[in-house]
Amino acid sequence: MKRRILAASLAVLLALTVISFSSSEANAAQTFERVNFISGVVTANELNLRNGPSMDNDIIGTFKRYKWLNVLAQIGDWYAVFDPDTGKVGCVAKAYLADASTIQQQQPQQPGATTPPATSTPAPATPAPTGTTTGDLSQEEQQLLSLINQERAKSNLSPLQADAELMKVARIKAEDMSKNNYFSHYSPTYGSPFDMMRQFGITFKAAAENIAGNSSVQGAVNAWLKSEGHRRNIMSSTYNYTGIGIAKSNKYGYLFVQMFIKK
Repeated sequence: MKRRILAASLAVLLALTVISFSSSEANAAQTFERVNFISGVVTANELNLRNGPSMDNDIIGTFKRYKWLNVLAQIGDWYAVFDPDTGKVGCVAKAYLADASTIQQQQPQQPGATTPPATSTPAPATPAPTGTTTGDLSQEEQQLLSLINQERAKSNLSPLQADAELMKVARIKAEDMSKNNYFSHYSPTYGSPFDMMRQFGITFKAAAENIAGNSSVQGAVNAWLKSEGHRRNIMSSTYNYTGIGIAKSNKYGYLFVQMFIKK
C-alpha cells in the first residue's frame, strides 16, 4: 500500500510527460500497466533512456549498471521511469531493469563492505558530529536545513522539520557512501532509499532523497537548487519531515544526504 501511495505521487509527473510516449502512428495508443514495485535497478552495463517505448524513439539519457530509478508503469516490454538525479522521465527496456528488492543480495561488495542478510535489520551506528550541535543537529546539518527552509519560505512553503529517526538513517547512508566508496541512491548495503527507511522502521506516505558530493554545505545546496529533480524534492509541499547526513569524503570533501518524507 505504501508503495502504491508513493507511485501515485509520481503519476502527476507521468501525466505531464505522457505525450512524449505517444506512438508516431496516428490514433495509436499505449497501454500503461501498473507495476508492483517502485525501486528499479539497472542490470545491464549500460541502459538507454528513450523518450518513448520503442527502439525507434530518441535516446535522452544513458544509465550505468546498478543505477537506481523510480518505476512509474509498464508499457509492453518497456518501463516508464523517473530519474531523481536529473528529473527526466522516459522509457527503458524492461529486460534490463529489475525490482531492487530481488537483486539486493546480488550487488558486488565494495572493499571493506559487508552486506547483511535480507532479513536482518542493520544496527544504527551514526557518525560523530562534525561540529557543534544545535539540539540534535550538528552545526553543518543545521546550516543545511536552514538554507533549505529559507528557499522554501520564498515560495510560502512550510519549513521541513528534522525527524530524529530519519536523521539517523540519513547519517548512516552518508557514512555508507563514504566508507564503501560509492555515490548512488542505491546502496549495496541497504538497497534503495525506500528499502533503507523501512529497514530502520521509518513509516511514510511519500518519500524522496537528494545526495551530493561537495566541499561545502552552501555548495551542495546551490547544486541541488540548480538541478530540476533535486529542486523539485526541496520545494515539494508534499514533504513535511527531513533527515540530513553529512560525511567526509576523500573525493568530494563531503557527502551530503537529505531524505524527505510525508507522514
